Amino acid sequence: MDLSQIISRIKQKDSKAEKALFLRFAPKVLTICRRYASQNVEAQDYLQECFILIFTKINQFNPDKGSFEGWMHRVCTNRILELMRKSATQVKMSYPEQLPEPQLTKEDLVAIPRNVILNVIQQLPSGYREVFNLYVFEGWSHKQIGEQLNIAETTSRSQLTRAKKLLQHLLSKKNYNHRYERQLA
Repeated sequence: MDLSQIISRIKQKDSKAEKALFLRFAPKVLTICRRYASQNVEAQDYLQECFILIFTKINQFNPDKGSFEGWMHRVCTNRILELMRKSATQVKMSYPEQLPEPQLTKEDLVAIPRNVILNVIQQLPSGYREVFNLYVFEGWSHKQIGEQLNIAETTSRSQLTRAKKLLQHLLSKKNYNHRYERQLA
């Protein structure tokens, strides 16, 4: 069954078609969810919420305006941001103003498996993680990020810079590059 048939059947409330869509796209949606979540359990909750919304809003998908995957990606990103805003706590956290200079080169980063980088992204503080994901993976501008997260454009820029430094610091600190070089030898 092709995608247009699945979508058509979901619009008619066919649970088998919903299952087929879920099985087809769950890995992609889970990857999006894991980038924003700090733990895998949280990512799985986001996954469920995303698919509930996809099934609810499937009638809004218009193939003349773009691909289903693009529409689905946007629906999921917006839902995750909404859930994060709802669950945001007012706990004040402090992070170092100065981080040590990263010691990893681009070549070192390329050698690190994606799942390791994803796990380190999950360790970023939530504000850093949100801005990093929206800028790097979603391709949003700092203006769009600022509007979505209700922060200044300059705050988005500084959060991104700090997220990148902290990400490289965490990867460097764990010395991933040497471990994977040995595996390749």
